[in-house]
Amino acid sequence: MLNGLDLFSGIGGLSIALREWVIPKAYCEIDRYAQGVLLSRMSDNKLFHAPIWDDVQTLTSETISEMLEGQREAESMSGKLKKLTQDQVDESVILYQQGMSLADISHVFSVTRQSMWDILRRRTTMRPQKRFGEENHFYRGGARADAKAHDILEKAVLRGKLFNPRKCEICDGAGTFADGRTAIQAHHDDYNKPLSVRWLCQKCHHEWHRRNKPVPAREGGEKEAPAVDIIYGGFP
Repeated sequence: MLNGLDLFSGIGGLSIALREWVIPKAYCEIDRYAQGVLLSRMSDNKLFHAPIWDDVQTLTSETISEMLEGQREAESMSGKLKKLTQDQVDESVILYQQGMSLADISHVFSVTRQSMWDILRRRTTMRPQKRFGEENHFYRGGARADAKAHDILEKAVLRGKLFNPRKCEICDGAGTFADGRTAIQAHHDDYNKPLSVRWLCQKCHHEWHRRNKPVPAREGGEKEAPAVDIIYGGFP
């Protein structure tokens, strides 16, 4: 059997057709209804159990490896996860609405991110999962070629290696957006130094990009091979 990556998965029809030869290790599907069907299919058949990524533009070999690592962690916790009480469910919704990340809430209640996502999506409006543009927590300025630096930075912040001071290094401004996110954003002068950042408010951040250009990321080195044997998919 081959390990597969199912792109533009829909409700998983192609994975079903290939079930004699391929085990889906990860899905990529942006439609929420289709994601719900995939989750339902997973609960009926463990063969189809795999993490779901929602944006093919940001699906990288590093992302795939991290998803599979998270899946292995979830499987190792099987049977150890507690069922949340109604008070805990209500608290998780409040934390999310206050701007706390899905990963951090999952950690607080000792459940998988996928389980927490399923809990929250039924009870509140989920924040956009955008990886580029002003809506993103770390504004990318539209530079898709430099996404790797931002992804490394985000992981460092989530793991507690870097901390947002919540104060602009240029104007000393602070504040939050309407959805609770801090208005202070990470900025790179040089995308080849992903963990070397300055923390700027949105106004100063945009002004810097208007007047300057960051050093672009250099291509080079071998890319890590995805942790799958075959990539297949439907129509985008």
